[in-house]
Amino acid sequence: MGKSRAFLEMLSLVESLAGTDTTVLVTGESGVGKELVARLIHETGSPRGTYLAHNCAAIPEGTLESDLFGHVAGAFTGAVGARRGLFAEAEGGALFLDEIGDISPRLQAQLLRVLQEGEIRRVGESRVRRVDVRVIAATNRDLAAEVRAGRFREDLFYRLNVVQVRVPPLRERRSDIPRFVRRFLERSVRKGEPVGEVLGPDAMESLLTYSWPGNVRQLRNEIERATLTTRGRGRIERRHLSEELRDGGASLPAIAGTLREQVERAQRRIVLGTLQRHRWNKTRSARSLGITRQGLIKMIHRLEIPMQPPAAMRRSWEEAPTGEAA
Repeated sequence: MGKSRAFLEMLSLVESLAGTDTTVLVTGESGVGKELVARLIHETGSPRGTYLAHNCAAIPEGTLESDLFGHVAGAFTGAVGARRGLFAEAEGGALFLDEIGDISPRLQAQLLRVLQEGEIRRVGESRVRRVDVRVIAATNRDLAAEVRAGRFREDLFYRLNVVQVRVPPLRERRSDIPRFVRRFLERSVRKGEPVGEVLGPDAMESLLTYSWPGNVRQLRNEIERATLTTRGRGRIERRHLSEELRDGGASLPAIAGTLREQVERAQRRIVLGTLQRHRWNKTRSARSLGITRQGLIKMIHRLEIPMQPPAAMRRSWEEAPTGEAA
């Protein structure tokens, strides 16, 4: 969901994979929605069957091996019956392996065999079985750096990284924040309560200027928490948000982020505040900032600020004269 440039560029790459069954590596920070992108890749790919997903993080090696490749009865203590494994169950379809950077070197070698030869061996069994499964993997780690550090197999990295789809963090697609907020509000507000009356303009300003280290997941949790806090007691205002959001992230240490990121945060607050004061009138805002209208529009695009005011801000102008936003 989104219309930002970063999102549309990613979506274009996903659409270019339509009709294929190539291996894909989905990368991005925690909370950006890598699993949703993986499912989209599967649904736009060549006609295939089952889609299964498994998180490889924090799972003991033996358990993960059994999960993926299966086992025979008696292969280890507690294996009272045989298990097919996810690769066998996803036959003819796709298997999404999240947090692939966390698997052990031994399992890396086994996964490489699947990708190279299309073969698996169940735990406790000598027989090799053929499988036809599309692998879509995801990680929030820099696998190239993991390869250089000797923690991830180089040959496996290149087998997984046939096509890499990077899911942009929320700070690179700020113009999509109002869309996400509305969707999360629709899920959180009481039945019959108008979504448009729930969020105040000062709260929206804080949401638009915050850096969102936890990405979309953090935004969703913030909206859910705020709606629970204010339920039955009026709109969500800035004072109802988490401490780190109330001033757009200024409560974080001053050294947070690179110099460029800190400068962009400051520019975003200034431009957003000026637009709000002039009710999103680009000409008046540009004049107030001492730049041209075209220069302002370029800054809006670069800073990922919505071209039109979010609904929460428009409502705060209802009592003012109309015809000023342009």
